[in-house]
Amino acid sequence: MEIKGIDFLQFLDVTKMSEEDKKSWEAVSESFKKASVEFFKGNIDMDKLKEEIARSIKASDDFKKPNLDEFVKGEEYKKKMEEVEKTLLDMKGEMETASKGGNKEKSLEEQLREGLKDCIKIKDGVEKVNLRKACEESPARRKKITLSISQKAGTIISGGVAPHTGIYLDPKLSVDPRQQTVIRRFANIASIGDRMVYITEYVPGAGNAEWVPEGGLKPAMDAALTETNVSLGKVALTAKFSEETLTDLPQLVAEVRAEIISRIGIKEEDGILNGTGAGGEIVGVLPSVPGFVLTDLTVPTPNMYDAIVASYTQIVSTSKMNYRPNLVLMNPIDVATMRLTKDSQGRYLLPFKYGDELIDDLRTESSTAVNQGEFFMGDFNFLNIRDRTDLEITWGWENDDFTKNLVTCLGEKRLLVYIKKQYITAFLYDSFENVITAITA
Repeated sequence: MEIKGIDFLQFLDVTKMSEEDKKSWEAVSESFKKASVEFFKGNIDMDKLKEEIARSIKASDDFKKPNLDEFVKGEEYKKKMEEVEKTLLDMKGEMETASKGGNKEKSLEEQLREGLKDCIKIKDGVEKVNLRKACEESPARRKKITLSISQKAGTIISGGVAPHTGIYLDPKLSVDPRQQTVIRRFANIASIGDRMVYITEYVPGAGNAEWVPEGGLKPAMDAALTETNVSLGKVALTAKFSEETLTDLPQLVAEVRAEIISRIGIKEEDGILNGTGAGGEIVGVLPSVPGFVLTDLTVPTPNMYDAIVASYTQIVSTSKMNYRPNLVLMNPIDVATMRLTKDSQGRYLLPFKYGDELIDDLRTESSTAVNQGEFFMGDFNFLNIRDRTDLEITWGWENDDFTKNLVTCLGEKRLLVYIKKQYITAFLYDSFENVITAITA
């Protein structure tokens, strides 16, 4: 397994730096990349890695300037170094696990039990959790546990601005997959170590493959390559529980699943589709997805099912079978409408096949992130979700929680989503009304 160093600049907000300051940090980053490789290989420990960063800073006259000197001595830089340490330790742990043959998926209960093991006692055959003790013994009186989400694809941890290189690891631990968003079960998912992803998009032009005689001129295709970046967003939620409610481990698991994981999942899915990019939200994919434009298909008295088949046909025909839609997301009311549709004699039409499939290998799933009367279909292997951090759960006290025997639970995660331009025709987003009108004979 090839090991690449980590770019230290990914932990800093370079957009607010002058070009001169950025160059100063680039020199530090080069030393950090080399040291991080040695850390991953086990040749140095975390303390030595920190020493290398400090040595690089002291060796540069640039950091004697008031603004940089003040920064590296301040609280913000201290917090950055804590983030660096956590990220690298997590990555090294994943690499070590992967080298031993991968991970065994753990349930939400197993992960919480492991994170709270020092505060759990068995009483009358029931696992009792002492969250007060867990908070009191944790830094800043905040108990934090990271819950990893299972992924279909291998984990990609970017080594810097080059998004397609990095350290490839086995899938991480998982929470109960039923609590994940629908889209996550079908999308291309990976983890990243950067605050943003730089992607290279290929926009094909004229020309195509042709049969050529021996010695004949080979056809050429015009194409354009563009580079763009996609930034992270954060989704978070806090909820208050009584200490008594969270005393039993099974009850704690149930509350975290219902009040934190599920609610964050719902908001995440809405952001993946409809995010505006404002107020910390990610930019959703729907604004860039094409609608129905096929003109060669007509149906007498078409219905919603016909609209789905026509949309599927557009994707596979225009791509010459390069894309095979595997998911159509519909509002729950529209799914119910299709299921309850009857013929003139009152018999259910039942277009759904076994496993909620409308067409072979095309799953139908409900999502409130899709407006009633609309649907989103595509080959979701080309929809990319990149997780910067797994779901983090933190327990602690705020205001008068302590005197009221309450515990505040905070859940948060950071992610981004994108579809490359060359694969945008693998998707379709439109209304049933528009498609039905377009295919009516």
